[in-house]
Amino acid sequence: MELKRLIAEDSKSALQSVRTTYGEDALIVSTNKIGSKTEVICAVDLLPDNEPFVDDPATAEVAATAQSAETPPFSASLGSMINSAPPAGDSGLASLVADIQRELLELRESVVTHVKDNPHELAPQPEAETGASLNERSLRQQYANLRAMPLNEQRTWEGSHLFFGRPGAGKTRCIEELLRVHANWPIDNPPTFALIALSSPSGDTEQANEHWLRLARVSQKYGAPCAQAKSHVHLSALITQLSGAHTVLIDTQTLSQEDLQELQPLLDNHNVQSHCCVGADFAPPASASCSAPSTIVTRADLAEDLTMMFSALAQSKTQITAVASAITCSKPKD
Repeated sequence: MELKRLIAEDSKSALQSVRTTYGEDALIVSTNKIGSKTEVICAVDLLPDNEPFVDDPATAEVAATAQSAETPPFSASLGSMINSAPPAGDSGLASLVADIQRELLELRESVVTHVKDNPHELAPQPEAETGASLNERSLRQQYANLRAMPLNEQRTWEGSHLFFGRPGAGKTRCIEELLRVHANWPIDNPPTFALIALSSPSGDTEQANEHWLRLARVSQKYGAPCAQAKSHVHLSALITQLSGAHTVLIDTQTLSQEDLQELQPLLDNHNVQSHCCVGADFAPPASASCSAPSTIVTRADLAEDLTMMFSALAQSKTQITAVASAITCSKPKD
């Protein structure tokens, strides 16, 4: 077993990150608050090749920033405790403090000796094991863990979700797969889905209608209501109308970076989670342009080599939160 450390916005996100990155067998050792963040320490099995797997640089940087802003270095605290005078007036307490100070002094001396005898442990990591390469290893592990689970169990699908990505990335197919596994949802009251086809403001009207019709065929197959939003105002009204009783899935046409930026305030206002859909068999530039913290790898059964995709995703500092296939979905049993 090996201890791992992750940092997230809150406890729920931290535990989800542990599950996504290290799998169901990860053992939670402790959870702590670091500033406004949540730190989780977990114990996991070593990788098959027994290589060390260190913290994600992004989370390590957050932890270092939060910790340095609130607490002094451990060495400074240790020196202060060793050099402080024992309290007067209580001989028993003074003796206890003296014993603690003596043990801390011995601990510091042993640490100094260990560092002198093992200088290689403080040497910087080789370039091949830093930055994007570590992110890539983390993404590969996330992908492997998620690939082994049904789509409905890979993450929390409550609330509203927007799927975007380049044409043919598999956005509609991902939504269809989610509806397909709906019949096997492992809870007593599975969610009721509603679908929205969001037309691109700068898109062609005929293409927008074709996009809506494709999603409408999916909704008809699985008995889910489906609507078309031709503007952001209309989309806001539909989310308000449907989100109370449904899990809302929003399928989009190709959106430019300007479209996404303009849409972001509306998504934040309605607590809509955005997912960048990246086809596993697509060229890296499409992956590298992913601007959302959540990435769904689609068409997973069509890719023969994922090396270029992982390399591109590592550069974008995103997280793989779900993996969908490109299989033809059959109609669920009545």
